Amino acid sequence: MNQARWGRPPLRVLGVALAAFVMLGLIDGGLGVAWPSLRQFFDRGVSELGLLLAFGSLGYLIASSGYGRLHVRWGTGTLLSSGSTLLFVGVCGYAVAPVWAVVAVSAVLLGLGGGLVDTGMNAHAALTFDVGSINLIHAGYGMGATLGPVVITLSLIATASWRWGYVAMAVLQLVTAAAIWARRAHWIGSEPAQPSDAPQTRVRSSLILLVTLFFLYTGVEVATGQWAFTLLSEGRGLSTAAAGTWVAVYWAGLTVGRFGFGIVGTRLATSQILNGSMVVSLLGIAWLWWDPAGLGVIGLPVAGLGFAAVFPTLVSLTPARLGREQSTKAMGYQLAAANLGAAGVPWLLGLVAEAQGVETLAPGLFLAAVALTLVYVLSGRVGASDPQP
Repeated sequence: MNQARWGRPPLRVLGVALAAFVMLGLIDGGLGVAWPSLRQFFDRGVSELGLLLAFGSLGYLIASSGYGRLHVRWGTGTLLSSGSTLLFVGVCGYAVAPVWAVVAVSAVLLGLGGGLVDTGMNAHAALTFDVGSINLIHAGYGMGATLGPVVITLSLIATASWRWGYVAMAVLQLVTAAAIWARRAHWIGSEPAQPSDAPQTRVRSSLILLVTLFFLYTGVEVATGQWAFTLLSEGRGLSTAAAGTWVAVYWAGLTVGRFGFGIVGTRLATSQILNGSMVVSLLGIAWLWWDPAGLGVIGLPVAGLGFAAVFPTLVSLTPARLGREQSTKAMGYQLAAANLGAAGVPWLLGLVAEAQGVETLAPGLFLAAVALTLVYVLSGRVGASDPQP
C-alpha cells in the first residue's frame, strides 16, 4: 500500500482533485438556473425544486455515511471511480430526460456520486495533502459553483433549453471520471489499522466534536449565503440588484480566500489558520447584524473571507485528531453532518424569521457563529496536537 504523508501533492494529482471539486460545484451551481426551464417542460410546481434537492441530499447522506464500510471492501480508487461514473450518468439523465421520473432518479444518482467523490477525495487529501493544497481544491468547488449558472445560462440563451448545458457538463464530467479512473490504484483513503495511544473515550469525544463542527460550520456558511438576500432586500430595503451583488461578493470572498490559503497555507499552523478564521468570520457576522449607518453589508465579504479556510482546514485535521486509521470512516460521518447542517440550520433560522420577522436572521446567524466558535474552542481542548506547517 502507498504510504501517506502530508505534503504538496504532484501537480497531476492536485489537478485531478481540483477538477473533481470544480465538477461538484458546477453541477450544484447549475440547478437553480436550470430549474425554471425544467419545471415548465415537465409541468412541475415551483416548490418541487426542494424535492429534487431532498432526493440529492438523501443520496449524498447514504453514500457519505456508509463510505467507511464501503471502503473496507472496495478501496478508495474503486469508490472514487464509481462516484465519478454516477455523476456522469446523473448529468446525462438531466440532459436527456424524457419524463420527470428520470430527473428524480438522476438527482439521487448525483447525490450518491457526489457523496462518494466528496468523501473519498477529502479522505485522500486529509492523509496526503498539506493544508494549503486542501484549501486549493476546495476553492475549486467555488469556481464550479460560479461557472455552473454561466453554463446553463448560455445554454438557455442559445437553445432556450437546459439540455445542452448539461451535455457540456457531461462531457467535462466524463473527462474527469476518466482521469480519476486512470489513477484508481494511487488514491489513498486509509492506512492499515495501528494501535492508537489515545484513549478511545478521547477519540470518541473528538469525533463527536468534529462532527458537530462540520454541522455548525456548513450550516452557518450556507445559511449566510441563502438568507442574506432576504435580509438585505426584505428586511433592509436594498434593491434586488444590490442585494444580489452583495450575496455574490460573499461567495466570491469565500472562494478567493480559499485560493489565498492555498498559496500561503503551508506557511501557517492549522491552529493559526482556524483561530484567525473564527475571529474574522465572527466579526463579519457581528458587523452584518449591527449594521452601523447601513453598512452591515460589508460584513458579508468579511465573513466570507473568515469562513474560507475553515472547512478545508478541519478536513486536514481529521487524521491528527482521530488517528490516521480512523480518518476515512470519520470523514464520511463529518461530511454527512455537513450535509445535514447545510439543510438544518437555514431551515431553523427560516422558521424563526417566519414567526418573528426577517430581521431575526442577523442575530440568528450571529448566535450560530458563536456556537460554532465555542465548539471549536472545546474541540481544541479535547483533540490531539494539530499538525504544523
